[in-house]
Amino acid sequence: MSRPQRRALLATAVIAAAALALTGCSLSASAGDSSASAKDGSTVYFGVSAAITGQYAQYGQQFKEAFDLAVEQVNKDGGIDGHPVALKYEDSQSDPKQSVTVAQKFVNDSDVVLVFGDYSSAASIPASPIYTAGKLVQYGFNNSNPDFTAKGTEYQWSTSITTSASYEWTADYVKKQGVDTVGVSYLNTSDWGVPAFAAFKAEADKIGLKITDAEAVDPTSDDYRPSLTKAVAAKPDAFVHIGYGPDAAKLVTQLRAIGYDGTFYGGQDEQSFDGTPDAEGSIVGAQFIETSTDPAVSSFVKAFKKKYPDEADVTGFEAGAYDALNVAVAAAKAGGITRDGILKGFTAVKDVPSVVYGKITFDPETRRVADPQLTPTILKGGKWVEYKG
Repeated sequence: MSRPQRRALLATAVIAAAALALTGCSLSASAGDSSASAKDGSTVYFGVSAAITGQYAQYGQQFKEAFDLAVEQVNKDGGIDGHPVALKYEDSQSDPKQSVTVAQKFVNDSDVVLVFGDYSSAASIPASPIYTAGKLVQYGFNNSNPDFTAKGTEYQWSTSITTSASYEWTADYVKKQGVDTVGVSYLNTSDWGVPAFAAFKAEADKIGLKITDAEAVDPTSDDYRPSLTKAVAAKPDAFVHIGYGPDAAKLVTQLRAIGYDGTFYGGQDEQSFDGTPDAEGSIVGAQFIETSTDPAVSSFVKAFKKKYPDEADVTGFEAGAYDALNVAVAAAKAGGITRDGILKGFTAVKDVPSVVYGKITFDPETRRVADPQLTPTILKGGKWVEYKG
């Protein structure tokens, strides 16, 4: 079964399960009591604000698969000090308006002691004040916009590398490959694409990497050719796209269709070109590499493919969600299974095992992973492998 087919089935199943969970659970305390303790052996609930349906449903599916695997493993090992872990899902479609409604629902559900999400910073940031007011940790593990934590409060945490750090790395890496000129496309979103491009441009200017032309593009468009034609008119040595998977897959195909054959440096996620033949030879900086020989990574990939044999690959999205669930569990063990306890736990955890970073320790000032690193990867034979060229 293809990933889109699994996505459609999953959406139905998740919505039904969420409805049953919400109607079948009794509240153990008032929503305003963030320090209420769970009863012996009672279930610890984490909320998930994600795109179950809509444009970004593919990511909601990937997150759920990884979450479910991690929950299964945690509960097999005794849960959180004897308390089983379960997830409550709400479909935000990664839309800012819906993510706010979801946040209100989770804050008012006293069983929920932490919320994962949302997929995008654009959906997460508008909901942050609600989570803060409800004293509920918002773990935006996929949120790369620096503002998510920088302009957030003690209740916003992330294990994602920021767009600034990511695209500064991209500029530096491209320059080190002997590239002098690049054409650029970037998403025209004010909360992500524009600041990401600003970070890339600032670093490019600093190191002498010339941008021959930069074009802002609409992530929902199906035809990027007019913008791409402008971006490569000066025949740059390479092309850089600052964006996500769905737009990158369309864009690289159209870039090749107009005759540009230079190296394509892709978006922030290594799944940007999944199933896109024209992306062969593209290069991205990755936090997670499925083909890594690290024992922890190998064990995770093996377990994931055993549980989901129809999935052809394991990406940074699954790895990030898997890590996030385990970090949340570590925080609960360190601080307690209440909203207050979870917050205390996030400030205390150190060297949490991670399939993305090896170990995770938070920088207490940024509330992000201390010293995150990217690894160059290249798409070869439909697989992302470490690139040492």
